[in-house]
Amino acid sequence: MFDIREIIAIDCIAHLRSFKLAAEKLNTTQPTLSRLIAKAESELGVILFRRGWSGTETTVQGDIVGQYCSLAVTSIVQTEQKLFADRARYPSLGSNISLHKLEAIDAICRTGSASLAATKLGRSQPAISRALSIFQSYFGLTLFKRTRRGLIPLPAAQELVALYGTLSRHIINLQEHLNKNSDDITGRVAIGMLPFSGQDLISKVFAELSNLHPKIRLVCVPGSYNGLVEALRRREIELMIGILRGPELYEGLAESPLYDETFTVVARHDHPLHDTVQSANDLEKTNWIVAPHGTPVRTYFEQLFSTFGAVPPIQTCEMLSFSAAEELLTQSNSIAMLSYGQSKLATIRKDLKRIDIELPNAVISIGITKLANCPREPAIEKFEQLLMGIIKVQNY
Repeated sequence: MFDIREIIAIDCIAHLRSFKLAAEKLNTTQPTLSRLIAKAESELGVILFRRGWSGTETTVQGDIVGQYCSLAVTSIVQTEQKLFADRARYPSLGSNISLHKLEAIDAICRTGSASLAATKLGRSQPAISRALSIFQSYFGLTLFKRTRRGLIPLPAAQELVALYGTLSRHIINLQEHLNKNSDDITGRVAIGMLPFSGQDLISKVFAELSNLHPKIRLVCVPGSYNGLVEALRRREIELMIGILRGPELYEGLAESPLYDETFTVVARHDHPLHDTVQSANDLEKTNWIVAPHGTPVRTYFEQLFSTFGAVPPIQTCEMLSFSAAEELLTQSNSIAMLSYGQSKLATIRKDLKRIDIELPNAVISIGITKLANCPREPAIEKFEQLLMGIIKVQNY
């Protein structure tokens, strides 16, 4: 049976996003929490948590379960406050009670007898009486008054019976919620977004995916190549989209090309170089905004100028947003090297303009990087299917 200890563990982990912090707050150990979560997942038939970029993340089903667990914990706290309103210190109700015990108290209230309650629940009368005695002694509560007519529930017992009804209702509603539309695709699509390339494409796919399958959790994580590779290996993201590394690809990874972009020199639309530049040599004496060391853009930039022995003045731009980089150009006297697909270059913003020079070997592949030989979940398969569809329709 899905029980109170599991409910409290789920609620705490969901709020803190960390097994370690939850264990400290609940004064328990991480292995104990792991066992409770594994038990809850087995009983509910869903995965509740997975490792994510920001720590322990709830799955889509975990979000649903977490909401009901939060309601349940609130009910437990409210009952605790009513039971111990006249005390400054008291034992934690949530940490020392179970649905099994609440069910016994409920049965005694309904039957007026420990023996009848035992028969109703299929338990032994001594076990029911012993559990009731231990409970009353531990919490310092008197639950029933003995009379010739049987056991009469006192206010404390009535509060606990009300709590049992509330928790039982939450559990029933939770199971119905999980079963509802269970055939729809669920899961997580966590995408690592490399600087500058393919960013608008990800947002378009996410928009369509959220409309078609609202139960899929969508996560977009911007970052550097090395940082996202580590996230990929830790299973914090499912794949990366951006410039492919080709022969420099790290071991254990696989690449799939999607479309081509071209390294392009861009400046604000009224920059003087638009009228004076004739070749790449003419770009040597102007200020440049380029990507950080280790990126394909920076590598190409340095190789380009090394061919004619030039070292241009540069300002490293470590922005991860393509739109932010373009905005910076409109406010700057510098020029930049960015990569554009044919459709994006055709619709470049009006306050920017491509500097009309031909660059050698400027075509690059944009694609997917993921773990080699790693099975794909249905949500990822759907993401890749929609991704290819948008690339084809919008002529990337």
